[in-house]
Formats: sequence, structure tokens, C-alpha cells
Amino acid sequence: MRKYFGTDGVRGIANKELTAELAFKIGKASAYVLKEHNHPLNTVLIARDTRISGEMLEAALVSSILSMGFNVLTCGVMPTPVLAWLTRKEKTVGFMVSASHNPWEHNGIKIFSNGFKLPDELEEEIESHFEDELRSFEVGRMVRKDMLSEYVEWLAKRYAHLKGYKISFDLANGAAVSTVPAVAEAIGLEVVLHNFEPDGKNINENCGALHPEYLSKKIKETDSDFGVIHDGDADRCIMIAKSGRVVDGDDMLVINAEHMKSNERLKNNTVVGTIMTNLAIEEALKKNGINFVRTKVGDRYVLQEMKKRGATLGGEQSGHIIFFDLATTGDGLLTALETITAVSSLKEDLDSFVSKIKRYPQKMVNVKVRDKNVIMNDERISSFLRNENRNEEIRVVLRASGTEPLIRIMVEGKDEKKVNASLERARQLVEEVSSSGKFS
Repeated sequence: MRKYFGTDGVRGIANKELTAELAFKIGKASAYVLKEHNHPLNTVLIARDTRISGEMLEAALVSSILSMGFNVLTCGVMPTPVLAWLTRKEKTVGFMVSASHNPWEHNGIKIFSNGFKLPDELEEEIESHFEDELRSFEVGRMVRKDMLSEYVEWLAKRYAHLKGYKISFDLANGAAVSTVPAVAEAIGLEVVLHNFEPDGKNINENCGALHPEYLSKKIKETDSDFGVIHDGDADRCIMIAKSGRVVDGDDMLVINAEHMKSNERLKNNTVVGTIMTNLAIEEALKKNGINFVRTKVGDRYVLQEMKKRGATLGGEQSGHIIFFDLATTGDGLLTALETITAVSSLKEDLDSFVSKIKRYPQKMVNVKVRDKNVIMNDERISSFLRNENRNEEIRVVLRASGTEPLIRIMVEGKDEKKVNASLERARQLVEEVSSSGKFS
């Protein structure tokens, strides 16, 4: 069982839980295991977002990988999806130092090979070598090369037709500062930038994908055609209509599914979402003759199901959208450009399109607990879920946070009063089980 790797790499408070020593172990053990499994390590890439601890963790990774005999190219500040794109293009392995949407005190390390995150079992094997004395008779070298220009050129060429659009961007003081201005200039977009001056500690601070209300207010002052919000590592995209309406990942699945179907890009006529996807989205897709499949939360699980189903579109409410015919992971900027293209091609107004999707009331709450795993395996919780979900008008989902001591509760249904009542029952039960000290 994995101790350090969670649903999205290794996460923790920098210099406390995620130390330079741990980063060094991750680098050495990963290089050893990936070599054993014949993963290509042709100049290993390392990128980071803008948080202050990134340079420390990057330096530890560089030293560890060089000590295992592999060359390293440091990409500096770069979005996660760009690193994934580059590992596929260069046929190599990449390490991303980022904690995504989390506050600046946190950081993380996730690993890509040929564009894809490592499977759970490989991460578990890497962990098993953390305390081993791993050595190499070779020593690697540092390599210098511009790695951003080809990605910028690729997007600029593909979306040249968007020249002239005025777009407001909230860059969350994160990694998107390295790509959005360059891509916008190359395409010929008129942009208004918000939260684009990172200082190492202001990443995601009252801005970005978890705070869409910021750009929702600001866009009305700019006369922009669209608003686009990224998170710290820029793999998420939340959009804002001209009116200020928030357009999340659920909405964008419907918009892009219709567009891709019209262009015969929607392979197997299937879209993959998660257990958090609003039921109204599933119904909207079915009305358009599109199959919808749910999986557990996490873009890695969405991608696994997409590969299994042969699907080219999938994503999460949070704004992780995967266009599998274009990329191997969610890319916030790519998602924005695809969605604007879809709206334009379908001759739709973003606001009016989304307003046609009558979302069911969906409420969520996080409950802090002593032991997530015990809560999720408690028979009282299981019995409660079975009873609540027998009611066709209510859907209750409990899941453990991958990075915090939290149980996330989501309740959805047609009647808001029933939704609120069910949510309160669930919250009280989780708190009761957590505090009782008597686990059945």
C-alpha cells in the first residue's frame, strides 16, 4: 500500500512533510524503477509552478537524478500539461513540482512518462525503494534548451482562427504566467491579465479556479468576450461568460461534446465524467445521442476510463478536461481555446448555451475526521449510503480527500430541501462516527 503517493503524486507542506530529503529519495527511486521497467529517460525534464519551495524541491530532484546517471533539463516555471506534452514529444520522463490549487505552503511532485502519469502499482514500487542504497557508476549532466516555443507554436497554429477575440485571464499567480501571454501574442488575442505577478506566496490566493467570483466581477469592467481562469499549475479551466456567469467543467463537457460530435472527433460517441458530474449533464448529453460514463474522482481515473472506452473527451466538474485526440492530460489553456472554438462554431452564446442546461441542486461539504479510511469502511456509513441512494430523487456521494484528513460529502437531487436534509444527515453521521472512537 502506498504511503506517500496519493491520487495526484506526492503532496504535503513543503519543508515539513515534503522535504528536500524526501524529494531526493523520490528522484533516485523513480530513476531506478523506471529504468528497470524500460521507461525512456532521454534527458529527464523537471518543471515547477511559482511557489517559493519549488526551487528547493527542484534542486533535490536534479541532484538525485544526476546521481543516477541521467541527464536533466530544468524547464523552470511551466504548466503541468505542457510538461506532460513535452514528455510525450521527447519520449522521456518528467517531474512536475506543484501542488496545483493548494495554498503556497503546500507542494507536490508528480511524474509523467511519455505523456502519462504513472500507474498506482508503479508508484508503490517506487516507494518500496526509498530507503535502499541506490547507486550508479555514471553521473548525468545538466542540459540547456528552450522547451516552451514548440508548445506555443502548436497552439498558435491550431487556434489562429481566434485572432481578435478579447479574453480576460485569471492566471492564479501560477504557472500559466509562462504560457498565456506568449500564446495570446502568437495567436493575436487581445488579453486582460489578472493575478499574473507571482511572488512565491500568492499562488491561488483568493484567485484562480477555486475563486471564480473574482473574475466573474472583473469581466464586466473589461468588455471581454470570455473569461478564463486557471489554477496554480494551469491544468484546470473555469470559464466566465460575458455576463459574469461561471461555466465549470460540467458545462464545458456538453459544449465540447456537441462540437466534437459535429466534427466526427467524438470517438465512440462517448463522454467520460465522474461521480461528481451533475445529473443534468448526463441528461443533456443523452438528449444529443451521446453516451455518458462515470468514474471515481481524479483525472487519472477519467483518463483510464477514456482509454478503456476509446473516448476522446472526458473531464471533471473542477475544470480538468481531457481532449485525448490532442493531449494526454487536462490542459487549462487548450480547454479554453477548444471551448471558445466550439461556441463560435456552433454559433452559440456561451451564457445562453449554459442556461439551457438546468442543473440539479448539488450541495457539498467537507468534514474533518481523525481517520478517513476507517470512516469510509464503517458499516454505519455504508448502510446510510445504501438507504439514501434507494431514493431515486437523491444521489449521495462520500469520498475521502486524497491530500487532507477530510471526508467530502456531495448530495444531489431535484428537490433542494431534500438535498439539504440529506446533506445534514450525512454530515452529522460522519462527525458522530469520527468522534465516537468506536469503529464498527
